[in-house]
Amino acid sequence: MERKDLVRKERIKEYLDNIEKQMDDIRSIEIPSRDFFLDLRNTIYIKAVKYSLACAIQDVTRICLHIASTLGLWKVRESNTEAILALGETGIIPKEFAERIKMWPGFRNRIIHDYLPNEFDAERLFDSIQNLDDFKRFSRFIQEWMLNE
Repeated sequence: MERKDLVRKERIKEYLDNIEKQMDDIRSIEIPSRDFFLDLRNTIYIKAVKYSLACAIQDVTRICLHIASTLGLWKVRESNTEAILALGETGIIPKEFAERIKMWPGFRNRIIHDYLPNEFDAERLFDSIQNLDDFKRFSRFIQEWMLNE
């Protein structure tokens, strides 16, 4: 049995479905500007956005770690960022896209540890919300790779 046969495609599909659900949840909240994330009256919505974003990033990370580990793209388990970059190096996702999203695991940690609200993180959260299509692009790249395997 080849290593690629060990990739748990059903599990990856569950992660991809969850990413889409998290994006739908974020899109259901009206966020007019970065100041939304500084307004304490929006605390419950801010927490919902942060949670959904953190869950989606975690699922991206899980997919990358699983594929990188299963295919032996590294000798010992490295960081979450390295897993993303490994998928870029092997062409599973485009290399420039991997470079673009490699900071997601660190941003997820920042979200989880609840450093918000402050101006810097409000800006980063707002920028992330503007780029939700990156999650859709990631899902499409993984789905295409699974279909071609």
